Amino acid sequence: MKEKHAKPSYEELERELVDLTYSEKLQHALFQIASISHGELELDSLYQQVHRIVNEVIDATNFFIALLNEEEQHIQIVYFVDEKDSGDKDLTGEILPLGQGLTSFVVKTRQPQLLNQQRIAALIEQGEIKEVLGSTDFTSWIGAPMITGDTFHGVIVAQTYKTAVHYNEHELKVLDFVANQIASAIESNVNETQRRHAQQRLAEQHRLLEQKNKQLTSTIDNLKKTRQELVQREKMASLGGLVAGIAHEINTPLGICVTGVSHLMEEFKYIKHSYEQQTLSEDDLVEFFDELEQGLKILETNTNRGALLVKSFKQVAVDQSSNKSRDINIKNYLGEILLSLKPKLKRVKHEVIIDCPDNINITTNAGALSQILSNLILNSLIHGFEDKEHGRIKISVQDKPKVINLHYADDGKGLTSEQVDCLFEPFFTTKRGEGGSGLGTHLIYNLVQSLNGKIKVKSELGKGLAYLISLPKSL
Repeated sequence: MKEKHAKPSYEELERELVDLTYSEKLQHALFQIASISHGELELDSLYQQVHRIVNEVIDATNFFIALLNEEEQHIQIVYFVDEKDSGDKDLTGEILPLGQGLTSFVVKTRQPQLLNQQRIAALIEQGEIKEVLGSTDFTSWIGAPMITGDTFHGVIVAQTYKTAVHYNEHELKVLDFVANQIASAIESNVNETQRRHAQQRLAEQHRLLEQKNKQLTSTIDNLKKTRQELVQREKMASLGGLVAGIAHEINTPLGICVTGVSHLMEEFKYIKHSYEQQTLSEDDLVEFFDELEQGLKILETNTNRGALLVKSFKQVAVDQSSNKSRDINIKNYLGEILLSLKPKLKRVKHEVIIDCPDNINITTNAGALSQILSNLILNSLIHGFEDKEHGRIKISVQDKPKVINLHYADDGKGLTSEQVDCLFEPFFTTKRGEGGSGLGTHLIYNLVQSLNGKIKVKSELGKGLAYLISLPKSL
């Protein structure tokens, strides 16, 4: 006969039912915690809900959560409920030094800890723990670290004052699970906060950059307008100087002509009066013819000289003000430019040499070309020959298939390599504080560009300055 198994007693069935009920409650509680920890709750609300759920499966009436600041070595109590330490002794929000208490022991070991009075006494004797903060008459204490990766966020603690309640390893594992979930929630919250702050900073930086960009755009536009105005003023000042110089130069032949005409008028009146009085002699008539011949030669020479100056001035001045393209013979036009600069050149002992074939013709903006060469020559006179009595300028022109190469060189004092690098920049001048505008060479560069040409410069200190300007034959 088969041996019959004894039926379980009522007490055994009751224990199994209690274990089953607890297991179901535990699973439900852990599911709830796992669900809310990654939700959108604020951390304060999360702490309250976690405490409520944990209290359903563990006697966790006395419960607190502390966050760790490893750099400052202190903890901040962010959630605190205690039967004996609540009320006037509520530690929520308090910042406490890490010290050598029970919580610091969890921090130091980075492991969940199950402690009772006997275990605590042993740890104190071993020097692992120095003191216990708050009430010390609890019967059982469990604490678990909140860690994600290498980041230690803090500690979660439950303790009981009931003599009939003693925590065990099973409940310690539950608290450790809860600690891990809260750690994940804290990290998610921190990451989200950092992300929001980063977005806010990025938005603010974007706003500031847009504002700065508008300011810079406005400043650049104003600078461009100012530069254009200054360049135009520089051109007009150069033209004004040309007008003043030519006016002064024309004054000399005109003055001689006026004097000559006045003298001839006196001679004419004398001869006429002698004729009318019938006192005119042959010698007087011959002498008058001699005076007349000499006077007319003087008038012819000086009127031709004045006419040539006016023609040169008119052509160069019109070219510089009109900015229109026309056909020019390079050699003849260089001569006209030099003639227009005669008032400046005759005051000095410097020499200007033109080396150009007779048959080079191009279609270009003659005014721009005149402005380029005038500025180059004046720069040599003002800057290159500052301390030199006898300077030499040579302008050579070479005819190439599609372009002409214009070589300009003086034997002045030259520039340093640093000055050469800045030569064409606006407002660069070696005469800062002495009336130099710093727009002369910048204007030259812009004018060469307007002619679709290229310009290069070479210089050494004490060895003069040279330019190579390449211009198309037809603009």
